Amino acid sequence: MHIKTYPPLTVLSTIHQTTISQLHEFGPVMAELYAEAGRKSIINGPLHWIYYGMDGNANTRFTLEIAVPIRKAFHSSRFQVKELDFFKAITFPHEGPWEQLPGSHAQIMERLAEHDIPITNECREVFLNINFAEPEKNMTEIQIGVSPGKTQNRPGAQKRLLPVYI
Repeated sequence: MHIKTYPPLTVLSTIHQTTISQLHEFGPVMAELYAEAGRKSIINGPLHWIYYGMDGNANTRFTLEIAVPIRKAFHSSRFQVKELDFFKAITFPHEGPWEQLPGSHAQIMERLAEHDIPITNECREVFLNINFAEPEKNMTEIQIGVSPGKTQNRPGAQKRLLPVYI
């Protein structure tokens, strides 16, 4: 687990108000995003699920943004094309079924509390390998937003990825 600063990223995205217990309903949305970006042949990275204001409670409403990185902006009548800003986050690899993601999130939160690292209201899951047939082969990078300037990253880290190990 370490801290990285991710550069801006152009994405095709869709934003929803939801709860943890409703997340399973967004599979078709993910497929539609990929289909639209794929028609333009401009997919430029793995799928991102971005959570704003999620507190771990199954019934708390929060904002979910599902995003596919793209090489260049284009007009979409269905989805938003935008640039995600720099993102400073503590990262943690999760390998295996998505049903086990809450346990990985809990481990990260414990480590952050141990080191008194302040977090933001943004959390991302980047799906590096998706395998519906064999979920134990799923690979996800969990990224918990940390407050800029409150951690050990050096000035200028927004210009490159800079790991800080804790």
